[in-house]
Amino acid sequence: MNIDYASDLHFNHWMLWTNNQLKWEKRTRDLTNRLISNGNGEVLILAGDFSEWNNQSLWILDEAAKSYKRVYFTFGNHDLYLISTNQKKKYSDSLGRLDELIDKASSIKNVVPLIKNVDVFEGKVFAGDAMWYLPKTSEDWSFFRGISNDSNYIQINGYFIEDVPRRLHKDSMDWYDSIRDQSVDVFVSHVPPVHNPNSVFEPNGCYMTEVPFTNTYHWICGHDHLQMEFEKDGVHFHMNAIGYPQHYSNYPNRNVIPEGIIDDYKKFGVKTFEI
Repeated sequence: MNIDYASDLHFNHWMLWTNNQLKWEKRTRDLTNRLISNGNGEVLILAGDFSEWNNQSLWILDEAAKSYKRVYFTFGNHDLYLISTNQKKKYSDSLGRLDELIDKASSIKNVVPLIKNVDVFEGKVFAGDAMWYLPKTSEDWSFFRGISNDSNYIQINGYFIEDVPRRLHKDSMDWYDSIRDQSVDVFVSHVPPVHNPNSVFEPNGCYMTEVPFTNTYHWICGHDHLQMEFEKDGVHFHMNAIGYPQHYSNYPNRNVIPEGIIDDYKKFGVKTFEI
């Protein structure tokens, strides 16, 4: 079985929100098809951070599902953002926005959320969740409070700002502990469970969450916007973050679908591995 994968699409940064929803939808679906045009897998995995708007995330999933036997996804931090007054009125809090995404995505043929969920497809076990981070050091917390937009745009009713990552992390860990003895072929998370040894960045508690992963063969993750593979303790890690358009050298205009957006490092498109 071949697996196509990507994360951190951030499509609302590639094409800004517009009142012309038909045009926005067409551009989103066109860019989705460009994303998967180099794929050759039966399964597509998208590891979170689709968009800051649910309707755009659902267009991505719906369009991609036309080309795959199964599309798995989990959510990322940007999929919880409430960035407009209308979003804050529409959803009770960030979890309300996530609930809507899960509910509507689950009704799309061939699409399966991996959000505290295990699924078996053609004899292979897939499992996943965002696997939320928890700042540990004073530097981590300073980054969370002062630099990370998560502290500004993620809201959970009844929780103060610093209690939000504690709540989300506990939810992830409680679920993960319940499946740790299960053998998993492909685990999907937004947040990496380990610091990438090849990363040029220093470890940051807002960009990783430390968990054991001895019963998993392949792990797809994102969040820190890297495109690379590495192995640790027998687990093969796959990272293919698309990221923001300004990270590509040949991308002049966010409102036009880009052509030939390749620089020395980042490439726009899914990657593939076989299980």
